[in-house]
Amino acid sequence: MKKILSLVAVLSLCILLTGCGKVLKCSSSSEQKNYNISTDYKIESSGKIVTKVTIKQVIESKDKKVLQNFKKQLEDQYKSNNTVYGGYSYKVKINGKKLTANITINYKKFDLDKFVKANGAMKEYVNKDNKLTVDGAKKMYKSTGATCK
Repeated sequence: MKKILSLVAVLSLCILLTGCGKVLKCSSSSEQKNYNISTDYKIESSGKIVTKVTIKQVIESKDKKVLQNFKKQLEDQYKSNNTVYGGYSYKVKINGKKLTANITINYKKFDLDKFVKANGAMKEYVNKDNKLTVDGAKKMYKSTGATCK
């Protein structure tokens, strides 16, 4: 009985310390003439505020030039975003006919104030303190054609 009570106490403490974090998952896919794209978003939060988004994007094409162009564009975009706003880590690789991009945006390190100031449309997705909300992230990803659950 003592072990069960200890376990319940430890689990309760863990829940209190982590702020009842939740995970929302969204995904989208698109078929184009020369390529197909599928994207999965894993949105982690503390309460109603997004703390981290992990993105896995897979682009498939028979044309290596298409994949190489995507690789350069994605790497340039993520490098630029990380330089200007911080909080990005990413890896983009091509393996055969498939490009895989793994991106993490750590919102504890990301300068969201600066980003919102430069991208006025983001105001629709943040609260009054310029914090990205879970509802805002869900709305943002749904606006790009993603489904969330």
